[in-house]
Amino acid sequence: MEGKKKIGPGRLASFNFLKSGWKAGCLFLLFLLSYQLSLPPALAQEFDPQAVALNLWKKLSSITSLEANFSQYYYSTQVEEPVSGQGRVFIRRPDRMRWEYSSPEKQIFLIKGQALWLYFPDDKQLLKKEAETEWQTTEILGLLSGNFNLLDRYEISASSFPSRQKNVYQIKLTPKEPGQYSYLLLEIDRKTYLILKAILFEPTGSKLEYHFGQFKLDRKLSDELFELKVPADCEIIEGN
Repeated sequence: MEGKKKIGPGRLASFNFLKSGWKAGCLFLLFLLSYQLSLPPALAQEFDPQAVALNLWKKLSSITSLEANFSQYYYSTQVEEPVSGQGRVFIRRPDRMRWEYSSPEKQIFLIKGQALWLYFPDDKQLLKKEAETEWQTTEILGLLSGNFNLLDRYEISASSFPSRQKNVYQIKLTPKEPGQYSYLLLEIDRKTYLILKAILFEPTGSKLEYHFGQFKLDRKLSDELFELKVPADCEIIEGN
């Protein structure tokens, strides 16, 4: 048989081991298999992190619109329990974005061109400011908008972290220029190249974490979605 022709001392030793103690051999193989299955997603298969970052940017910069559910958690070094929020985000490239928070309280975060609004319906309060640099200076907005090449802005490397997701890439983004965050961790779906999780680490040790799901791409998002209708008695605060 062809297998016998290729057998060598190393393979023969392995064969004798399995032959003389098949139970131990099977347990050893099961151990190796379970170890492989338990590896973090990013380490289970080697990949090029820079290519993943490039494909992520290409994906986000090629679509016309994006919708997704999100959960947001802020872990402060000063507080034991994280501050959380949930809702849905709508993006229409190149310069429209709407975050609708359903909890812990209703609020709308809206960017339209160079204008930014933060509206609290229950308090009848609207904050307005210029948003000329928001797409570039706010990390999560810049990532989702696809308006800049990640390779130009970050040093990219593979970096595994705990996750229940399968078939994902995990990469670390370290800003080339000092900013609000020391580094970011991204979990990216291997098939769609969409961000499932983003963790942003502050120099103080605090972190901001986003989870995304139920994506809808390239749907027509109306102009009305990116408008705000506020009551006549709404307090409007303008400034920086």
